[in-house]
Amino acid sequence: MIAAIGNSEYLSRRTAPLLRELNGTDAPLLVGTDHPSGARAAARAEGVEIIDRDAVLSAPDVDAVYVSSATGRHFDDCSAALAAGKHVLVEKPVCLTAAEARALDSMARARDLTVFECLSYPYHPAWTTFLAEVRAAAWSGPVSVSAVFRIPGREPTDFRRHPRHGRAAADLGTYCLDALVRLGAAAEDLRIGAMLLEDVEADGGVAVASRPVDGHTFTYTGTWTIGDTYANAVVVADRRRRLELLRVFSPPVDAPRQVVERRPGAPEPAVVATSEPVNATRACLTAGARHLRDMGTAGLVGCSALVRRIAALEGATAALPA
Repeated sequence: MIAAIGNSEYLSRRTAPLLRELNGTDAPLLVGTDHPSGARAAARAEGVEIIDRDAVLSAPDVDAVYVSSATGRHFDDCSAALAAGKHVLVEKPVCLTAAEARALDSMARARDLTVFECLSYPYHPAWTTFLAEVRAAAWSGPVSVSAVFRIPGREPTDFRRHPRHGRAAADLGTYCLDALVRLGAAAEDLRIGAMLLEDVEADGGVAVASRPVDGHTFTYTGTWTIGDTYANAVVVADRRRRLELLRVFSPPVDAPRQVVERRPGAPEPAVVATSEPVNATRACLTAGARHLRDMGTAGLVGCSALVRRIAALEGATAALPA
């Protein structure tokens, strides 16, 4: 049975019903927390039973834990679950430093357990289609590859704004770097910087790299911001064409997604491909469960790639000195 640690808003809104599906039961999802009882009562959601964190870790019928705590706690919660003999599904990013990722991989391998990072967007068929279109295209001249994720803002108390939890780089930058790497960038080549924004409360960053591919220069750019106009897209373009996938990182579960092509002089964009509505979170969790239960994977799934991505962002996600 899968239980959870950390009673996040995302867990209540999106993930808890899907975890109950994987458990094959209508029973409430057990969610462990060390918050005071008053805060637990205020945070109760339908289909969730909130109990002590240690009760989840010691439950003999719980064989896997979904970690939905604040990002800066991921490493400690994943470590505790592994020490208790549980497999781990963990929200992105799995942790904030490359050293922590390697430690989780070693700990899981030593116990023949699995750690799986739940980053949902690559499991949507629209992403698979976009990637195939990009790889099949005959690009010429300088090629621009961009990933952008900007949101208007979060409450000042939201953990994603806190340095201990990696701020915007961990929350949104993870998506952008992951997409750039899947589109051909080398994580170790990406240079990360902060963005100077008009709103002093905003938090943003940028990643840039370039490399030759088949005789052409590909430039990779990722930008992310908490506290700016909304944007959520990946784009690959040269002088002749531009391929776009919008809402890539948070695809709606109830609407088809389209890969769009724009060409100079064309009055309207052309739809290259359309994918059916899919719940990417469900697809991601199902893949994670297969690693846990069917494949018998030991260690952190995709460890090498995750370590490189986390290391690239580490300077931006590291907590400020006390």
